[in-house]
Amino acid sequence: MAIEKEVLKLRLTYEGPDVKDGSMSVEDIVPALQGFSSAYGKIVSRKGIESKHNIRVTAVEKGSFITLIEVWEWIGSNASQLQAVGAAVGGATGVVALILQAIQLKKHTKNQPYSEKVSHAPNGVSLISVTNSENVSIEVPVEAFTVFKEGLLDQDLSKIARPVEAQKIDSAKIVAEAGGWRGEESISLQDKPYFDLETVSITKTQEAWLVGRFNSLTKTTNKGSFILTDGTRVPYRLTNENPEDFYPFFIFKGTVKVRCIANMDENLKVSSLDIFEVQKMQSDIFDVRTKDEPEQEES
Repeated sequence: MAIEKEVLKLRLTYEGPDVKDGSMSVEDIVPALQGFSSAYGKIVSRKGIESKHNIRVTAVEKGSFITLIEVWEWIGSNASQLQAVGAAVGGATGVVALILQAIQLKKHTKNQPYSEKVSHAPNGVSLISVTNSENVSIEVPVEAFTVFKEGLLDQDLSKIARPVEAQKIDSAKIVAEAGGWRGEESISLQDKPYFDLETVSITKTQEAWLVGRFNSLTKTTNKGSFILTDGTRVPYRLTNENPEDFYPFFIFKGTVKVRCIANMDENLKVSSLDIFEVQKMQSDIFDVRTKDEPEQEES
């Protein structure tokens, strides 16, 4: 029984002020890598591929995380499957191509209504033409459209996009190469809202006071991120009647305490805050602002 190995080189790159020195917060990059790995595994399972796939981080270069995906194809047992779909489509390149096409479709539709219709390429392969709210159309394979429409990778793509933030990280890019095939997609700061997901919490605490620092604020939505004393960055929203009363606390460089409802995830960790009162602390009890988390403001 012959064994054939396909190797795909993948580079996950983040660019922006926070990664100019080549470093990146572990809190950001670990979930992003987990998001890609999870997306990859879901596609492998969906396609029913039985070959062995190994995903390994092999190097870190200037904000880039280089990953090798090794695919071992057991030609003897999978011959009919590989002959039907082709080695490239059935292996790592086909899996990554679907992930990139899902990213492309989310950027194209922009969380707005869209229409689709079946079209046919010259080689007889069925494609879906997707027309967005701006009346711009792109064509993608039926399988890619189905993955996008079902939201199969939404949670995973959200993790890849999560580190992108104003004045910190400007974009995320995935570049994959294997043999003569090359695929690439990026998620810019402008694209980021199309990948954001509302956190689903399973319980809410009673009203509580928490201590930390405001890290970002979007005035149009009165949302942003808040850094707790353990360094965890969680999203928040201002829920009082006059949220603009809290804006001065954002530029305050010291520690604050907030009266809030803390939403918890399935691991009983704080996933988001509904803030309705803010007070300055008498003195800073911790300092979590580092070069990785400068003060910033979004308009």
